[in-house]
Order: sequence, then structure tokens, then C-alpha cells
Amino acid sequence: MHRTPISLDSPAAAGMLALTVPRSAHAAEGVLIINGQVYEKSSGCYAASDPATVTDDTDTHAEILSDSHCTQGPVGTVHGGDQQFVAPGSGVRIS
Repeated sequence: MHRTPISLDSPAAAGMLALTVPRSAHAAEGVLIINGQVYEKSSGCYAASDPATVTDDTDTHAEILSDSHCTQGPVGTVHGGDQQFVAPGSGVRIS
């Protein structure tokens, strides 16, 4: 069996590498609303220091985490188009 080597500078290799870029690098389309504060093209961690209402009007889901720095495990999910109440000290992460 004969194999043809693919050079890393070829267009095909560049296309394959482009497909392996993680999706988390892009911001969510739409808005995330936490206690009336609107975040457009949101991504990352948002602290909910008070009891909060989280409205996810994005094209993805928001994870509710048990700490405001988003370092401890998720305790819930707010799906796109949904709203949920979260406890004080929680974090909301969207990716």
C-alpha cells in the first residue's frame, strides 16, 4: 500500500487543523441576563453574589456553579431560552 505524505503547509492540512479548534473560544450569540444586567456575546464566568435570576437567551447553555469563581462543580444548567433562580455566591459560566 502506497501512502502519500501530507505536508503541513498544504491547504488540506490547514483545513483539517482548522476543524480541530475548540469551540469554547467563541462567545455565545445572544444575551445572558443576570439580575437585569445584560451581557452580549458572553463567555466565561459571571458571579451572582446575591440571589439571582439568570435568563439565557443565547445559542448555548449556561452552567450554574456552586462558587462565584466557577472553580467548583456545576449544580445546574440554564438552557438557551430558559430562566432560573440561583443561590447567592453562585457562578454562571457560559461557553
